[in-house]
Amino acid sequence: MRHRLGKGILCFIVGLICIPKGFAQLNLTMYNMHTLPQRVQVNPAQVSDSRFFISMPGLASIHLLYGNTGFKIKELVSVDESNRLNIHPITFYNSLNKNNRINVETDWDLINFGFKVRKSNFTVCLGEKVKSQVSFPKDFFGLLIIGNAGENLGQDLNFNFGADIMAYNDLNASYSRSFLKDKLRLGVKGAYLNGILNVNTERSDLIFNTNQDDFHYTIRSDIKINTSSILDTIKKGFDAGPFDYNVFKGRNRGMAVSLGATYQLRPKIVLSASLVDLGYINWNDNVQNYQTQDPTQKTEYYGLKLNDIFGENPNPDSSFNALLDTLKDKLKLVTTHESFKTNLPATLYLGGNFWITKRHNVGVVLYGSYFRKKFNPALTLSYNGKLTKIIGVSVSYSMINKSFVNGGVGFTLNGGPFQYYAVADNILGIIKYRNADIVDFRMGINFTFLRKDKQAGLSGKK
Repeated sequence: MRHRLGKGILCFIVGLICIPKGFAQLNLTMYNMHTLPQRVQVNPAQVSDSRFFISMPGLASIHLLYGNTGFKIKELVSVDESNRLNIHPITFYNSLNKNNRINVETDWDLINFGFKVRKSNFTVCLGEKVKSQVSFPKDFFGLLIIGNAGENLGQDLNFNFGADIMAYNDLNASYSRSFLKDKLRLGVKGAYLNGILNVNTERSDLIFNTNQDDFHYTIRSDIKINTSSILDTIKKGFDAGPFDYNVFKGRNRGMAVSLGATYQLRPKIVLSASLVDLGYINWNDNVQNYQTQDPTQKTEYYGLKLNDIFGENPNPDSSFNALLDTLKDKLKLVTTHESFKTNLPATLYLGGNFWITKRHNVGVVLYGSYFRKKFNPALTLSYNGKLTKIIGVSVSYSMINKSFVNGGVGFTLNGGPFQYYAVADNILGIIKYRNADIVDFRMGINFTFLRKDKQAGLSGKK
């Protein structure tokens, strides 16, 4: 049994180092902040130190996440001593993986409140979420920077750009209850989802090959892209006005469920686990599907000259327009209007805490997100404490995205019932953004009532 456990931990650590990462909601520091009511969003069984809370309407929680699996900003641009911007194409190209992803996510909770009744805990939350991921290949920049000769000659270069964008409203409610003399707590969160817009890339293969004899291109494609509600969004714009509750009358409906548990293994040792956002959205409004008519068809093209773009007298417009006309005419895309379904990126948390005193603990969290058949892990170690009745703090260290320098900080400041909080999984990423490949930040305002010190474990017994 110990051999299997050790082997499993070793495989997890190897995965941290070797697997190209995608991003979803991380929230690694927030998971163990026992002074913060919002922790229930990452484990429905977790509870905070207050018996009742209500968040400031519109400022309940603002969450921003940026992740980049390829280059760092410093590898693309720099500023010299004369404040001139310098671009480094070769350094940028060499830093790329074969396939690269940039993720940007925002969560905005408008309404959030919860309360405890004896052994039960209830919460309700209404928010808006945007999850976006853009993938881009190294091959494309190799063609632009290196050219179509040398090692690129006669090779299939896959320009498989992709975009996955999902914006939706999330109305959720959670319930948890303790069992076994308060040693075990189980929780569940159910969510009703209504989609605002979606871009979904199922396939995006665009193969370029340079002929070794006369340098003309052979192009073939296998593309399928689904969109929904894009036309409505473009017409209306992203208006930052009052929340429109009529959005819930739309036809892009979905649901999600989250499960959580905590268990007091020893008087000072608590284990926890959660599976978050198992769900989907069916897209029916203004659906457009774009698909290659014949993936086996090949198109030969002679008109794109890189000298027109990078030569002494660049004239890229005519060459690119000619290329676009060729792609449009010969790589025929069929447009349909068929509804489709997208799944949410599901996340897994496994945690353990050792309570030093009733106010202080150290914790570990194993994290994994699952998206497009890829499992993306992370590991976090943290200290979590309630320094005074006013100040709660968490300090974390995480291994994320093949990076081992992610220091996180979270704090809650209480003045009477008023509570301000802020959490960052990579504080250095905010300060030194040019070196960062991940930035994860959350802040908000709560009003908390009847706060008590969190006891070791669940039962309050040592």
